[in-house]
Amino acid sequence: MPLTVRTIRTLVNAERPGMWAARNGLNLVIAASGNPSWALRYSTRDGKRRLMKLADYVPIDAAELAALEAEAAEHRKAIRAGRDPLAERAVERTPSKPENGAGETFKAAALAFIEENRAGWKNPKHVTQWENTLATYAYPLIGGKLVHEITLEHVKGVLQQPYSRGGYVGTLWGGARETASRLRSRIEIIIKSRKAAALADNSNPARQGLWSNHHNPADREALRLAGLNGKQVRSHYKAMDWKDVPAFVSELAGKPDYSARALLLTILCATRTSETLEATWSEFDLDAATWTIPAERMKAGKEHRIPLSERAVQVLRSTPRLEGNPYVFPGARAKRPLSNMAMLEMLRGMRGDGLTVHGFRSAFRDWITETTLHPDAIAEQALAHTIDNAVERAYRRGDAFERRRDLMAQWADYLTLESTAYSERWARFIA
Repeated sequence: MPLTVRTIRTLVNAERPGMWAARNGLNLVIAASGNPSWALRYSTRDGKRRLMKLADYVPIDAAELAALEAEAAEHRKAIRAGRDPLAERAVERTPSKPENGAGETFKAAALAFIEENRAGWKNPKHVTQWENTLATYAYPLIGGKLVHEITLEHVKGVLQQPYSRGGYVGTLWGGARETASRLRSRIEIIIKSRKAAALADNSNPARQGLWSNHHNPADREALRLAGLNGKQVRSHYKAMDWKDVPAFVSELAGKPDYSARALLLTILCATRTSETLEATWSEFDLDAATWTIPAERMKAGKEHRIPLSERAVQVLRSTPRLEGNPYVFPGARAKRPLSNMAMLEMLRGMRGDGLTVHGFRSAFRDWITETTLHPDAIAEQALAHTIDNAVERAYRRGDAFERRRDLMAQWADYLTLESTAYSERWARFIA
C-alpha cells in the first residue's frame, strides 16, 4: 500500500532506519541517524540498481507528496527511454569552468533557479513558499552578495537573524526551526545549482552536512566556530510547574476561540500537539467518554484510547462543529486543522516566558509522582509512551483503561476544582 502523509509522519517521528515505497519509484529513506530524505529507486537498462536522492525531507501535505510522486514519474519516463538520471546529474554538477557563477549575486541566482524550476513544481504553493522565505529572510542579508563569496558566517547570520512571534523573542533558528531548516536547504540548493565550486574552501556553506550530525571533523570545527548546532538538540521541554497549571486552566477556560479550546483539551488529556490538532470528530465517542486515536497518528504507531473526564467531554460538547470540516479544531484553510503553532502562540500570548505545549505532559507526569499513588506503569500508559523493557512489555498486554479513567478524572478535578474540594474528594489517592 502506497505511503500516506500520516504514515510518513509516523515513520519520521519514530526515526526508524529503513526505506518505504511511495508511488512511481519514490521512496522515503530514513538513515541510521534518523535523518529522512526522498529518493528515487530504479534500475538502468543494463540492470544496474540505482538510488538517487531527490530532496531533503520537510513536512508535506498530500498535494506536495503527489508532486514528488509526479517528479519521480517523469524520471521513470526518462529511464524507460534509456537515460540514467543519476549519471546525468553527475555530469550536470561537473563545472565546465571554475568561474561558473562567480559574477552572479545570490538573489539573481535564486530568482533564476525559481524560474527554471517553476514549470516542474506542480504545486503553486511550493513556488510561493520558496519565493516568500527567500524574500523575507535571505535576500535582505545575502541577496546582494556574489554566490561564490557566501561563507558559513553569512549562512549563520541568516539563520540567527532576530525573530519574534507570539511572545517569543530570539533568533530564527531558535524560534522557527522548521522554517530555518527549509531556508538552509534552499540556500544550499541555489548555491549548488549555480555551480559555486569556486568557494575559497571549495565547499557549500549551506550544505546539509554542516547542519546535521554527519559532518567530518573539519566541518564540526567550522560549525563550532559558527556557534550553531546542527541537528536540533533534544532537550527537556520547558514546562509550567504543576502547581501553577490550575490557575492557567481557569484563565484559559474563559477564552472561546478554537486555539484555547484545543490547548485546554490537550492539558486535560495530556496529549501531544499533533494528536489534538489533527483530531477528527469520528475519533470521539462522547456518550462513552472515549477518544480513540488511530495508530497512524500516534508517535509509537499504536492505537491509543483516552478515557475522557467529564470536563473534557464538556469542552468537546461545547465546541462548535464547522460544516464540511472533519477536524474538531478547524483552521483558516478549508478542511484543514489549526496550525501547529496555534496552541503555542496562545500559550506565549498568555505567559510569554518560553513555555512549551509539550511541557504540560511533563507537568502532568510530575503531578502524578508528587501527589498520587498511581504506579509508573499507569502514568506511562496515560502518556502513550513506548515500553523499552521487553519483559515488562510482554506482561503488560492490556491498556489499563479503567484505571486510567480514574487517573484522568482525578487530573481534571485537580485542574478545575477548588484545592479543598479536590483534597477531600481524592484523599484516598494522595501520597
